[in-house]
Amino acid sequence: MKRSMVVLAAVLLTAGVSTHAFTEEVNGDSPGLEFGMGTQGILSFEEFGVRFPMIGESFFIEVKARLLSSLTWATFINLQTGDTVSFHPDVIGGVVSFGGVSPMIHDMLRMYGQSDILLGYSFMPWDSAIYGVGNLIGENLTFAIWGCFGLELFTAKSLSVFLDAGGGFKTLFGDRQNPYVVASSWLGSGFGIKMGMRFYLGRGRA
Repeated sequence: MKRSMVVLAAVLLTAGVSTHAFTEEVNGDSPGLEFGMGTQGILSFEEFGVRFPMIGESFFIEVKARLLSSLTWATFINLQTGDTVSFHPDVIGGVVSFGGVSPMIHDMLRMYGQSDILLGYSFMPWDSAIYGVGNLIGENLTFAIWGCFGLELFTAKSLSVFLDAGGGFKTLFGDRQNPYVVASSWLGSGFGIKMGMRFYLGRGRA
């Protein structure tokens, strides 16, 4: 009985996906809004932004605001100087994303690859709120380049969910004699994974 129900559910799901695939023409080329969250190295993040209309058949550009925060208190030991710092850094910045998408598979699934360039500011809001120390990182410019590959699944004509994974490099320009600057410079480099949703606002190409 249970096996029959599983088989029936699979058949219904396949039929539903097939119906969706051949009766819906998605708006994946139009401008839209994107919301995502994930992890990048030791940092977790949330972001919200705008996706511009597709350029040509596959090229896209997005502009987003991203807030990254350390998953836990980060401890750094400088082996050259012996300085030790423990803090909870955050980064706020703007991200420009660009990349390309594959042709649509059954009008519901496509693959993509993209690069992210971040310019932002690193600060310490939790340390400031709890200990009143202010931003010990000081004046800085935070820069990062990340890349990823992902899958985008359309669950409705103008709505999709996505999952991607990749990695990259993050650094920080500031007073290199400041141990907090040195410690902050590498946080956010390494492996990253992100998931989220996109809502397309216009009509697809005719």
